[in-house]
Amino acid sequence: MKRLDFRSVVVVLLAAAAGCKGDPTADLRTGVSSISLNPDLMYIDQGATKGLEAVARDQQLNPIPTAMTVTSADPTVVTVAIDTSIPSADGAHFDYIVTAVAPGLAKLVASASGVSDTAIVTVFPPSFNGRFSSKTPTKGDTLRIFATSLLKFDPAAASATAPGGLNAPVVHATAETLTVLTPFAGAGKWTVAGVRAPTYPPGLVITLTSDTVVSPTGRFWTGDTTYSTAPTIATPSAKGASTHVVTNLAVTPNNGPNCAEFGPPSPNNSLGPCVIYKFTLADTATLHFSTGWNSAGDMDSYVCDATGLAGCFESGGSGAGSNNPENIGNFKYAAGTHYFVVEQFRGPAPANIEITILRP
Repeated sequence: MKRLDFRSVVVVLLAAAAGCKGDPTADLRTGVSSISLNPDLMYIDQGATKGLEAVARDQQLNPIPTAMTVTSADPTVVTVAIDTSIPSADGAHFDYIVTAVAPGLAKLVASASGVSDTAIVTVFPPSFNGRFSSKTPTKGDTLRIFATSLLKFDPAAASATAPGGLNAPVVHATAETLTVLTPFAGAGKWTVAGVRAPTYPPGLVITLTSDTVVSPTGRFWTGDTTYSTAPTIATPSAKGASTHVVTNLAVTPNNGPNCAEFGPPSPNNSLGPCVIYKFTLADTATLHFSTGWNSAGDMDSYVCDATGLAGCFESGGSGAGSNNPENIGNFKYAAGTHYFVVEQFRGPAPANIEITILRP
C-alpha cells in the first residue's frame, strides 16, 4: 500500500497557482478601445448650454487614463469647451460644456489615442419666426402662416393655437404654408406646433411660440338672430370634405321667438344669445354638424327647414343635449334652404365657437 506524500501535493498546487498568477484578462487591457459620450444625442434650445461627459474605455469597458479632445464639426451651430469647474479625477472621465449658437444640427467629435466617436446635437430655435399673412386678421377668416428656409411644417401634425388656448382650425397644411381660421382671441403671440427642419432627424417635430403678435379684429361670419337675414355658410360639396367655421354668439341676448326654441327663460332654461346661418343645397345631401366651444356653458344646436322658426329641429334633437361638442348626426337634408342655429342654453357664453360641417 502506497503512502500519500502530502509534500508532493503541496508542490503541485503551488505550481498550479503560479501558472494562474495575474489578471487572466490582462491581454485585453491594450489601451483606449472606445469612447463613451453621455449624452450621444442632445436636444438644446438656441442660447442654452448643456453638459457632456466623455470617457475613454479599454476593451473591457474599464475607464482608462488618456488625453481627450472634443471638438464641434460646425461651430456656427454649436460650440464645446472643457468644463474647468469639474476636473478629471482619474484622467479617464472628462466633462464639457456644449453651447447652442444657432438652429440646426451638428456633430461633436471626441478623440483619444487614435480612437474617436461622435454625438449629435440638434439646436432648436427660441421661437417661430415665420411670417403671418396678417397681424390683424378678421375673426373667423382664414390666416396663413408661412414657413422659413429652416423651419417647415409637417402637414400631418401642424397646428396653431391663439392666446387663451383657443384652437385655430386647420383649413390646409403643406410644408410651406399652414392655413387656419382665426378664432375669437385676444392679441398675443401664437403657439405653432408640428414644426420641423430639413436638418433635424426624420420625424422630429417641435412646438414654438411665434415672434409675431397677432391681434384679431372684427367678425368674418357676422351671423344674425333672425332667419330672414341669416348669412349663408358653405357646406361641403364633395364626399369627405368638411367646412370649418369659427364664430361667436350675437353680441346682445335674444330671448324672442326667433331663436328661443325651448320656451321662455326660466331658472333652468336661461336662454341667451344665438346665431343663425343659412345653407342651400342643390340636391339632397347627408351632412353631419359638430359644434364645440371654450366655456363651461351649455350650448345647443339644431337645423330648421326653409320655413325657419316653424320648421326647427328638422333633424331631431341630437344637438340639444349637454355635450361639448354637440353633434347633429348624419341626416339626409332635402334640396333647398335650411338654417343652422347655435344657441346658449345656460351658463357662461363662450368667447369662441367652432363649427364643423362634414359630408360623410
